[in-house]
Amino acid sequence: MTHRALSPSEIYPAGVADVDTRFLQLPTGIGVRVAERGPEHGEPVIMLHGWGASVYMWRHAFALLPAYGIRAIGVDLRGYGLSDKPRHRGAYSLDQYIADLEALYAALGLQRATLVGHSMGGALALRFALRHPERVRRLVLINPAGLVPLVYPLLLRAMPRVFTQLVRESFVPRSLIAVILRRLAYGNASLVTERDIDEYWAPTQLPGFVHAAAAALHEFNWRPVSAEQAASLAPPAMVILGQNDRLIRKAGPRAERLHGAQVLRFDGGHSVHEERPAEVYGRLGPFIR
Repeated sequence: MTHRALSPSEIYPAGVADVDTRFLQLPTGIGVRVAERGPEHGEPVIMLHGWGASVYMWRHAFALLPAYGIRAIGVDLRGYGLSDKPRHRGAYSLDQYIADLEALYAALGLQRATLVGHSMGGALALRFALRHPERVRRLVLINPAGLVPLVYPLLLRAMPRVFTQLVRESFVPRSLIAVILRRLAYGNASLVTERDIDEYWAPTQLPGFVHAAAAALHEFNWRPVSAEQAASLAPPAMVILGQNDRLIRKAGPRAERLHGAQVLRFDGGHSVHEERPAEVYGRLGPFIR
């Protein structure tokens, strides 16, 4: 069966009622896509996805969190989804992502917000909370990078750059996305739907994606925070861990070092919030509210 990649006008949240999207041009020079659902004056929650992903991974959050009076705000980080994909050296450093997040606060008219981050987005949320504790009301980290040393960025970094040049931006195979979701991201492969594969595959076909993904592996700060930094965390925090996470392993002890953090474990993989949305958001919603 031949699959056709979804066009930008067809990808999530196309056709989903009450999820609004808009594009914001940030002072950092980057245009980002933002998706929102929930009461206008509800508790603002900014959700930051992981490496290679997009706002699609927050589809369950948009469906479930507004019932708690939450204004759920998802953003395609630079390089991903429908946001801009700059090509200059250093464009995917931690400092650049933090500058985008500061600019996003301003664009949304927010002084404080709760941050929810998954994987790479979790590392970004944690580093932002350490730098700007006054801007973060609460912090939720889902299988976050930034707690333990990671193997997969190092392995992918070790690939010759010519490899990523050979993987043309329009030839990231759908089968590769299927393998990543079923073998790495999800603990239970049977939960991955064909639509999930299509939604994750479609943005990889856009110009600049391969460069952005490779550059982030090289330029982003994947190192764990120090024990001193973990002990200095100010906002109340919740860490959600999938017990079958194949990418970020044995993060529990490090998560427990985060000052004042609740650490919850669920039966699931790296994308535990996509596998077990009712349980995860059933705990996350009251914590935020």
